[in-house]
Amino acid sequence: MSASLCEDIAQVRRKLQRISKDRVLFLDETAVRVSETATRTLVLEGEQPFVEATDTTSYASRYDMIACCSIDRTFPPIIYAPNERGKGITKDMLLSYIRDVLAQAVGALDRYPLTLIIDRSTIHNPAEMLQEFHDWGCQELKEILLMPPQSAKRLSPLDNSLFHDWKERVRQHAPLIKHNIQRVMADAWNALPTRLLRSHYKHCGFMRDQDVYFDCPSPAAHRHGS
Repeated sequence: MSASLCEDIAQVRRKLQRISKDRVLFLDETAVRVSETATRTLVLEGEQPFVEATDTTSYASRYDMIACCSIDRTFPPIIYAPNERGKGITKDMLLSYIRDVLAQAVGALDRYPLTLIIDRSTIHNPAEMLQEFHDWGCQELKEILLMPPQSAKRLSPLDNSLFHDWKERVRQHAPLIKHNIQRVMADAWNALPTRLLRSHYKHCGFMRDQDVYFDCPSPAAHRHGS
């Protein structure tokens, strides 16, 4: 991790620390495969201590989800089955999600102005995404910011364990099969508690007065602020 990247991350944190966190949104994509199971669980005496998975390979059917959250709520996701996703989520699929689902859900917050943070995925085009929000009635969204390269694990609540927590909740419903996986994924996302969202926003360093260099891997070498 270079000193310049740490400075880029610190700059984003300074900006977001000055914004009310209920006006800061994050969007990203993730996926779950059929037959995923929890890594650990509790069972009653006499019950089988395992769940049989029919396909644990990388070729198991993959269901992709586009999701968005604020510090106090999750927004309805969209989930694509293998026959819908093709080789992966495309820019057109993302814009369709904004048009059909997200613009209306975000606009219903009645908060102004809103800022959306995204990573540098090739399907993320801030200008086109912002236009889609505005075209479909969400004028409250005023800015879409790209995170610095290779910084999502430090700046995104979604990458900073929220997706992990969500997947653990999904796996608790194992065995996941084609007939239940999309419902389980959506229900688990929609049920994430506010306290969990807030904790991951805090872990990313967005709260006022947090040290913007708190997770610098080499503070002595980088000498931030000197």
